[in-house]
Amino acid sequence: MEIEAITAELIEAISNESPQEWDFDSLAKKIFAYQYAHNAPYRAYCDAHGVSPSEELHWQDIPAVPTDAFKSPNNPTCLPEDKRGKHFKTSGTTGEIQGTHYFQDTSLYEKSIIEGWKDAGLPAIYNCLILSQPPEEMPHSSLVHMMQTLRDHFAPEATFLIREGHISIAKIRQAIQQGSPITIFGTALAFLHLFESIDEPLELPDGSWAMETGGYKGSGRSLSKKELYTLFEEKLGLPASRIWNEYSMTELSSQFYTREIGRPHSGPPWTRIKVVNPETGAQVEPGETGYLHIYDLANLHSVLAIRTQDLATYHDDRSFTLIGRDPAAIPRGCSRSADETLSR
Repeated sequence: MEIEAITAELIEAISNESPQEWDFDSLAKKIFAYQYAHNAPYRAYCDAHGVSPSEELHWQDIPAVPTDAFKSPNNPTCLPEDKRGKHFKTSGTTGEIQGTHYFQDTSLYEKSIIEGWKDAGLPAIYNCLILSQPPEEMPHSSLVHMMQTLRDHFAPEATFLIREGHISIAKIRQAIQQGSPITIFGTALAFLHLFESIDEPLELPDGSWAMETGGYKGSGRSLSKKELYTLFEEKLGLPASRIWNEYSMTELSSQFYTREIGRPHSGPPWTRIKVVNPETGAQVEPGETGYLHIYDLANLHSVLAIRTQDLATYHDDRSFTLIGRDPAAIPRGCSRSADETLSR
């Protein structure tokens, strides 16, 4: 099947408000066949696992590559060099090998962001403040690009608050003085820097809400979600019910969302999840914990099946409760770039 036809079918699926009208398994097998044919490193990986495209294959049988594969010189991409119009890099310190995710362009990626946001049923975005560097300072950050995409589509007047390593607290105060609800996005570490930078609480107007993302791995800090959300209430006047968490990574094209503490993350209809026993590699039962695998059809030109380094409790094939990073995993994460900038 030609890639143009697969792309058109995928865009139609992502745009479809009735996911029961299309078949995830069928589309996943078409994309897998395309990636097997055009992604030599991934084909070698699949051959080593004894898996190749077939009608009998189920999406759960498609081999998931570890995120470290994106750090390899043999990058798992379907795109020749002259077709790589955009790429994002994983966060890392100087001298550390970073992973790279190549895209032909960002149109499908942005479509996934926007439709995934709608599918998650998040609140309307008001008077938006983005606790991040602007895209011109972070051109290869998938998280910054995501926030810019949300800004362009939902909140064109949104303001990036971190420039040249400094948080503009004055702009937050100016927004508060207007008295209208505020939406504030940022990484967990950026919010922590904000909380440590203010002496007096910044009481956000009624109706305000926040979205936080990322963890603390590699930053030398450790804070439970309960402790972080306590600071949200103390410093911004936002209870846990007004805080959303986004889970994704550079190696993915789609996002998973949850609200408050202890609720599962859920993904859009063009994603699936599998949680496997770390010893046997078998799918765990609902309520059991293991390694999180994510199947993201929007990863059209790379690899649709990603083996994360995160531990999660399985609920169903679109939702999980995140436990945290494997303690043995290499430090990484979208929080680190902002943390390193603000800590200079």
